[in-house]
Amino acid sequence: MQTRRLIALLAGPLLAALVATMDTPAGLTLAGQRSLAVLSLCVVWWVFTPVGLPVTSIMGLALLPLLGAMPAAEAFSLFGNQAVFFVIGVFLVAAVMLETGLSSRISLICLRRLAKDENRLCNAVLFVSWGLCAVVVSHAVAALMLPIVLELLRALNLGPRSNTAKRLLLSMAWGTVAGSNLSLLSSARATLSLELYGSYLTDHGLPSAPIGFLEYSLGAAPVSLASVFIAAVVLRWSFPPEGIDLRPAMDQLNERVQSMGPVSGREMTTLGVIAAMILCVIVYGREHGMGTVALLFSAILFSLQTLKWEDAERYVNWGVALMYGGAIAIGSALHSSGATTWLIDAMMPAGDLPPGMTLAATAALTAGMTELVSNSAVIALLMPVILPIAEQVSLDPRVFAWAAPISAGLAFVLPTSTPALAMVFGTGHLRIRHAIPGLFITVFSLAAFLLAVHFVWPLLGLPVTS
Repeated sequence: MQTRRLIALLAGPLLAALVATMDTPAGLTLAGQRSLAVLSLCVVWWVFTPVGLPVTSIMGLALLPLLGAMPAAEAFSLFGNQAVFFVIGVFLVAAVMLETGLSSRISLICLRRLAKDENRLCNAVLFVSWGLCAVVVSHAVAALMLPIVLELLRALNLGPRSNTAKRLLLSMAWGTVAGSNLSLLSSARATLSLELYGSYLTDHGLPSAPIGFLEYSLGAAPVSLASVFIAAVVLRWSFPPEGIDLRPAMDQLNERVQSMGPVSGREMTTLGVIAAMILCVIVYGREHGMGTVALLFSAILFSLQTLKWEDAERYVNWGVALMYGGAIAIGSALHSSGATTWLIDAMMPAGDLPPGMTLAATAALTAGMTELVSNSAVIALLMPVILPIAEQVSLDPRVFAWAAPISAGLAFVLPTSTPALAMVFGTGHLRIRHAIPGLFITVFSLAAFLLAVHFVWPLLGLPVTS
């Protein structure tokens, strides 16, 4: 493992040096060549992760001015964009819901009311995990739900050989994966996609066409809904009921709910502030920026003492914010230097590709890559490349702003794809073969996505062709 890490660690800079020092190809500027050199290092490090994803983005951000791909002032100014601060706001919302116990109370009450038999218990875990993602970032939901599921396994005395144990764990994991496509609060990758899309429009002098919170959610939610229902069918088929007595599990849930006591004023305040924040993001997000609104309400949560800074530090993934700032700067350098245009001209065959085929291939490629690489890294890698394709195949670029993050949320098999799957594989109850049926969820979800693009999106006023 150390040898593999060392090889990947050295391969990135060596490839970057090779790209930076080779003769500049015809039609490519020197700045574009240096931008591609930075991207080469990031691709190797993002894929093989010899260092953390945020470290890779920081390295890329530092190399842009050092190699002359972008002025330092411009590169570092991109780090302060709206997307980074909206992501921070999303993590702070998750932090306050976890810290106050509001999310635990909601999940426990829902499980207690819905879990009447074995099938309903598993489906309750699936749909509660999915539904919580509407307001809490998906990997935080996984961190919340996993201890609850493990308590249920202990109460029911379910060992590693139990089909019900596997079904419960995968219900939690697949529920959060499907739920990561519910809204902009569900995952950070969607915010990164929208920011890269906005940078693309600015760098190419195209008319501004921002995508709002409600607009994105309406476009993504049908696919998320299809994914969770398909997951329910696949889980029921793959792990049939074992006829387990659920009384111990119900007793465990009742004890947990009673131990929490009545709803506190702190929880009610949290609920009110978050509801107001979501409403303001929908109404004012386009005009003032979603990052501005998210930070304003985060400050309100702190001022009301609903959340303390010491508590927030435990929950906020600052590494993700660092990664996004670097990824956006790299994407902007590729755009402004003309590197992406040159790359597309060099890679695409002559003539136009059918728009539907292009969209389907892009979605399948994104979903496939996400099984092996972090979905955020996939967005950072692909968005600068696929956005210029839209013009060539008569697709509205906004389609890819939805297509990439939605497709990157359709990885249901490997533990390398999402934190939720890594968590459940870490319990020792599952092997890769148990998650193979997740491929059916991915395939059917991709089909649901393409159907939504052509039949649902036009009803919502979302264009497909440019």
